[in-house]
Amino acid sequence: MEDTSRLRMRVLGVVAVSLFVALFGRLWYLQALESERLEVFAESNITRTLRTQAPRGQILDRNGRVLVENRLSTVVTINQDEHVKALIRLGFDSVDERTEFRTEMFADLAGELSQSGQLTKIADLERAFDDQSFTAFDDIPIARDVDEELLIFIGERPDRFPGVQVDQDVVRSYPYGEAAAHILGYVGSITGGELVEKADLYLIDNPDTDDPEALRIEDPEGKQYRSNDEIGKVGIEAFFEDDLRGVPGTREILVDNVGNLVEETDSKDPIQGSDVHLTIDIDLQVKLEFELKQALDQARLVETTQDEEPFRAPAGSGVIIDPRDGSVLAMASYPTFDPGDFIDGISQEQFDKLSDPLEHQPLLNRSISEIYPAASTFKPFTSIAAEVYNVFGWEHVDDWNVPISDPGYWDLVSCSVDYTGDVEGALASGCRKRNAGDATMEGVDLRHALTFSSDTYYYRLGEAFWIAPDAEINPNGIQEIAAQFGLGAETGIQLPGEKAGVILTAEQFAARHEANPEAFPRGEWGPGDNTDIAIGQGSVAITPLQLANAYATLANGGTVYSPNVVQRIVPPDPTDDPVEFGPRVLRTVEVPPQVNQQILDGLLGVTMQPKVNVTQPPGTAFDAFNQPAQGGVAFDLINWPVAGKTGTAEVTGRADNSLFAAFGPSGSSTWGTSINSPEYAMVVILEESGFGSKHAAPMVARMFDVIARDEVPQAATKDAGDSFYEQNANSDFAAAGVVGEALDG
Repeated sequence: MEDTSRLRMRVLGVVAVSLFVALFGRLWYLQALESERLEVFAESNITRTLRTQAPRGQILDRNGRVLVENRLSTVVTINQDEHVKALIRLGFDSVDERTEFRTEMFADLAGELSQSGQLTKIADLERAFDDQSFTAFDDIPIARDVDEELLIFIGERPDRFPGVQVDQDVVRSYPYGEAAAHILGYVGSITGGELVEKADLYLIDNPDTDDPEALRIEDPEGKQYRSNDEIGKVGIEAFFEDDLRGVPGTREILVDNVGNLVEETDSKDPIQGSDVHLTIDIDLQVKLEFELKQALDQARLVETTQDEEPFRAPAGSGVIIDPRDGSVLAMASYPTFDPGDFIDGISQEQFDKLSDPLEHQPLLNRSISEIYPAASTFKPFTSIAAEVYNVFGWEHVDDWNVPISDPGYWDLVSCSVDYTGDVEGALASGCRKRNAGDATMEGVDLRHALTFSSDTYYYRLGEAFWIAPDAEINPNGIQEIAAQFGLGAETGIQLPGEKAGVILTAEQFAARHEANPEAFPRGEWGPGDNTDIAIGQGSVAITPLQLANAYATLANGGTVYSPNVVQRIVPPDPTDDPVEFGPRVLRTVEVPPQVNQQILDGLLGVTMQPKVNVTQPPGTAFDAFNQPAQGGVAFDLINWPVAGKTGTAEVTGRADNSLFAAFGPSGSSTWGTSINSPEYAMVVILEESGFGSKHAAPMVARMFDVIARDEVPQAATKDAGDSFYEQNANSDFAAAGVVGEALDG
């Protein structure tokens, strides 16, 4: 019996020792081998990171005036943790009950927000609430700048809107209102598609491995996007989004195993985004926008004849560039919009109206995203091509310095049918090309062909390029010179949405037809197509910015710049160096000196003739710069000479577009003016506004007049303008129409 007891005790001892060995072995394994992994696992379960949004960087003009800044906004948020706890307190114990309540709450909340002017969809609220990039403790923004009555309505109904509260956030502010809207752009809530597009942007290769297939990790700068984050949509706000966007702040908190907040362990303040300094002068910008609208308003007042299309003048563009370095000083597009309207979000109906072609697309930046026929503003480039490719002096083409008689038309020498005496037949067949209004001129050489805008002079050049043997003359010579000046190609400006334009060759013309014969039924290029290109019509379509940059190249002697609209990017940390954008030279064009002076003199004659030779008729823009009584100005052309070219672009089924391209001050001994280095190149295109000499040229004259006299009015901020109207709304000063001029330029 005693032996049996001893045996049992021994067995129990062995079992006990075995259990203790296993227990200590497990403890040693957990503490010695698994401690690091379990420590990370434990921390991941009790540590939560909350994020606070960072203010975006400011946008300033070339003189440091703030064009876009930040302001505090009242924002409605929802907190997942507080929402769930509130529902449990209200007796909604099951997940299904809480989900059903939340669906009804979102429907009520979306309805109340939409009725207050904050268009909100139920799906938007659900997407924000379920966004995995937010933690349960984040206050998720769902509406900004909410009406005060709605804030009170929500605040008084915590049981109806559990977890929903009011907070403050930073939003964009535009001190100058609509000014430079197409350049600045606007911001809005990030969309699902943009979230996907940006998902990979702030991921970097894992630095702890050399494996190229290794998982990628989040960028430690922490700029990742989440639902309802603000993002630039167009303009500078979009193009420089990565710079303007700041680094969000973080709060590290500890929670217990049931999700209750224990303590805050660490925090990092948000870092504001970098400031973007533009090349734009806001005074010049506001004046340009004012003059653009005024020019279109004046064009609409003109009564046309029964044979003419009405001047609807719905839209237009103006661009001013510094030819010395390619800086864009002002760039206007009309109609325009107010970027401030997008701060709180706009309805789909509003957005559709801003994008509607029938409303002339106020969101469209016509300076870079609309293409137009260049019309006669293209003629200087045809002139250069004719000299470069030896067209002057070839067979039926006189040399550039030989004056000829312009009968008002040109009969193509390449036509195989004899239309002698049959004027209508010649015109219908395209064998006869004529000047606008069948105008006749005498003593027309290269210089005077530009001053008086002789189409027939350039019809001869255009036809010669096509009918001459390829061994003698390059049939694509006009297109190649135009391309060298940057026409028909993107300029590379620092803005999104730029169009390339079109300057077709015969080969491209045929390829387009072959690819889509229904849209382009004609595929064979003929001499008539070449004559059209020579005067900037037909297969020529350019943006206003391209044309302004090409004239800037003429002005500076042949240096083609990629236009800059941004000077520098200044980081928030003053110890970091700013990023400077200096002149960006694309190429240099060599203009034959024997025609360069003739082209300059011809363009100066557009504004000055007959100041020297009184026996010749006036240049096409003489009235704009010399006849105040006829809508022009009394311009000091001797001390601030302007070289320019009018253009009247034919548009099928509509009135002609009015164009004027110019640069100055740029004088010539031929005209007895001071010799200056051009500082401004400017282009204006007014849709459906008639002759370039009647509306586009006077607008340029008014702009250059205040520039030359150093009297560009100081732009008023929106707050100053509102105050001005309040103080002067009933005064004679306001009634006389001075208020608009004072505020708009």
